[in-house]
Amino acid sequence: MPYRMMLAVNFTPERLELVKLLALLTKSKVKAVTEDEKSETVGKVLGLTDDEIAEIAAMKQETEQTKVHEQMNEDENLPPVTKEALILCGFDNKAVNLLLSSIRRGRLKNVPLKAMLTPNNISWTIETILQELSKEHEYFHKKR
Repeated sequence: MPYRMMLAVNFTPERLELVKLLALLTKSKVKAVTEDEKSETVGKVLGLTDDEIAEIAAMKQETEQTKVHEQMNEDENLPPVTKEALILCGFDNKAVNLLLSSIRRGRLKNVPLKAMLTPNNISWTIETILQELSKEHEYFHKKR
């Protein structure tokens, strides 16, 4: 995957247009994730083959946190996450910093949930990532 891609989840059409402007700035592409795609893995939504997904997932480093995430039961009847989310794929630190500062200074102002694609989460469903990001977001806002 030699290019940058942003998976945009739960954006209104108006705000999605603002994300597309940021994509021009960061030389990336944007894919709006549909409701149906939320049950697909991140790798599938990106258009990767099963072999490509397996190759990237094989790079992961096993940690206790990874094992917990993999055992997560998606049928816990958790309410769906409706907050906006961006999943960044192929971004280096410079591009991430440019994107984040442009969000804050531009008309978007804030995107509450953000994640980078990793070997650990490439095989998670979009819904799983949304649930995890939402939990982390709540945790860090309670600590403030």
